[in-house]
Amino acid sequence: MDYSNMDMSLGHGGYNDDSWAITRFFREEVFHPKKIGSNIGISALFNFQSLLLVVLLTICTCTYLRAQAPTLIDRNKTGVMGLFWKAARIGERLSPYVSLACFIMAFQLIVY
Repeated sequence: MDYSNMDMSLGHGGYNDDSWAITRFFREEVFHPKKIGSNIGISALFNFQSLLLVVLLTICTCTYLRAQAPTLIDRNKTGVMGLFWKAARIGERLSPYVSLACFIMAFQLIVY
């Protein structure tokens, strides 16, 4: 199909020059793999900082949910869902240490 005769103005359903510039910016500048960094596609399992953040957020979330709705967490004490019960128990019993770890993680994320 020949696109040379097509009207590319904004009024006829096409793109104006600004939208092409924005598309080019996102394609070349923002999402360029060499400019983002070398850790593209790395999950939280392979990045210790992200893994620690996920664990801390899980502990805090499970502790909060157990305080709001205890039967939701307490009915699953075994199996895979038992991990959430254990996280809630860790959050309850070690709350000063968990809160200190959350403050340290927040400070580290803001500064670095």
